[in-house]
Amino acid sequence: MFENLNFSLSSLCVQPAQRAELATLYPLVDQRWNQKFDRLSLLVTVRDQGTLVAAGLVHDSIIAPTSSMNAVELGCMAVRPDYRRLGIRQHATSLRLAHALRSGKTPISVIDSQNPASWAFYERSELWQRERSFEHDGQLKFIYRATEAAWQWAAQLPQASEDHVAIHLPESAMPAPSLMAGPAPVQGFAAQFGSDDPASAVPVM
Repeated sequence: MFENLNFSLSSLCVQPAQRAELATLYPLVDQRWNQKFDRLSLLVTVRDQGTLVAAGLVHDSIIAPTSSMNAVELGCMAVRPDYRRLGIRQHATSLRLAHALRSGKTPISVIDSQNPASWAFYERSELWQRERSFEHDGQLKFIYRATEAAWQWAAQLPQASEDHVAIHLPESAMPAPSLMAGPAPVQGFAAQFGSDDPASAVPVM
């Protein structure tokens, strides 16, 4: 097992070499994938001793027919299979949600209806409410929008002074690993975000 992860936040344009590295995390790299990276406002990358193990974006809404005029989507989250069940997705989601809210935008998340573990979590969370459903390429999807409780959560977070966050993980894998986070944005509501493994329990406050 590994002990240290570095979460890096960037709002810079993704250069071709970095985009090629990021593409290794995703099973499908198509035009829509590239559009999301072209229109990002935040890229969160996660590295273990320099090796890219996860990434996620905040980007302009591409296909979601949301009624929010200033919506940004928390999308394109990917974690290498051998790094799942360690809380990486939860921390990356916390960082992205805080960024979107502090930017004055309305965060949304698009969930495939065929992923019941994800949309069931959003249905239970007080930070999200379902806005509507829609079909894309013959698949039913749900749009979830951040609630007023999410804004209250973000307002209580201390301002981060750095764009790198060190996460110290236990040496042995545990069903619910104990995480000791550095700067606070990743701590507050880490339990509010679903597990990387649909079969695991999701605590909701």
